[in-house]
Amino acid sequence: MKLVRIPADQLDKVWSLIEKDIKDALAFSGNLTSSSFVLEKSKENKFQVWVLWDKDKKTTREKYFGVVVTELIKRELGKVCHIYIMTGRQRHKWQFLIKDIEQFAKDEDCLMMELIARPGWKRILNNFDYKMTHVVLEKKLIKEKIWVLEEDHQVVINKQFKV
Repeated sequence: MKLVRIPADQLDKVWSLIEKDIKDALAFSGNLTSSSFVLEKSKENKFQVWVLWDKDKKTTREKYFGVVVTELIKRELGKVCHIYIMTGRQRHKWQFLIKDIEQFAKDEDCLMMELIARPGWKRILNNFDYKMTHVVLEKKLIKEKIWVLEEDHQVVINKQFKV
């Protein structure tokens, strides 16, 4: 099993394989970003896309285990590597590959790793020396939304505004 970084100019070749997992992850986290946004930012090298891949399997579907999307964020006093999406099947077979993302982050002069994740990741990542330093609290402010499809982008519009 390997973690393979997909070059920005090769994303279209793998997008049909990974898009569903990206959409599912985004849906679980509130649907405030579309998969097309992730693709666009990845092509601009603002996000990095990684595929969890087992080359010893027979078919493409069997070889593919999941996807990770990272973002390098420059802050005033240092750079961090933020894991934006990390999802896949049979996590126990690939979770140790976080060390490869950490090495990438070190090579990019990042001072730390960070991610916002579901509670179950805390137990898993504790094994890799990750510590919970904050809690994310959310409150939905808009209860009713209209989803409009514009140029393959989902747009959230509050019902109180006239379109």
